[in-house]
Amino acid sequence: MKVSILGSGSSGNSIFVEVNKVKILIDAGFSGKKIKEKLEVIGEDINNINALLITHEHGDHTLGAGIISRKHNIPMYITEESYNACSHKLGKVEPSKLNFLEDKFYLEDVLITPFDVMHDAVRTVGFSVEYKDKKLTLATDIGHITNLVKEQFKGSQIAIIECNYDYDMLMNCEYPWDLKNRVKSRNGHLCNDDTAKFLTELYHENLEKVYLVHVSKDSNCYNLAYNTVEFELIKNDINIDLEIVRQNTVTPIYSLKKV
Repeated sequence: MKVSILGSGSSGNSIFVEVNKVKILIDAGFSGKKIKEKLEVIGEDINNINALLITHEHGDHTLGAGIISRKHNIPMYITEESYNACSHKLGKVEPSKLNFLEDKFYLEDVLITPFDVMHDAVRTVGFSVEYKDKKLTLATDIGHITNLVKEQFKGSQIAIIECNYDYDMLMNCEYPWDLKNRVKSRNGHLCNDDTAKFLTELYHENLEKVYLVHVSKDSNCYNLAYNTVEFELIKNDINIDLEIVRQNTVTPIYSLKKV
């Protein structure tokens, strides 16, 4: 199992995952051209992508989805609710390439499990990607860690989780109050402290890699997000490979080691 985050934040999100030669993009929140270029940074050809999974309809997750599905003949997997909310922006998607998410399904012998998360979209899902004893789970936009989310992340070797805002920075930034309230609501985004607490509860000896994603440029900063989570992990004697993901940086390919 291999993974690279092609970029994450309010200006665009996309994740590359390869499992047993099945190549998957999760979200396409950059232009089609930029996604192609980002894949080339890690030595991947967009024409070899087998599936495009969409978490929700917001533009920072769907900007290039329609064009890369059409131009590169990539099947799209999206909830019907999200599709209906953004179909006018996606443009025409070939019916044979459009797959509505509801339950778990297979891409060849790779199991994909979508699960609902709390966020202020029509519907938002996270994904678990599993093959034999390998498991990656992600939730990139999430306002509250529910029991369902905890259950889906359980046993993952790779976890990709939002670390969006610092409470004090949010309260003192220039956002209007209605936006501040939306961000910190249960249907908004996850703060550094909540992410740190979740990871200490999630930890098990085979959890190998954690990516912190969707860091706000206005109500957080990369060092603060990383240090908040790292401090909590160290306090609980947890040593894992922790990486903060920046908006415009493609992370190097990471391959699972323990399984």
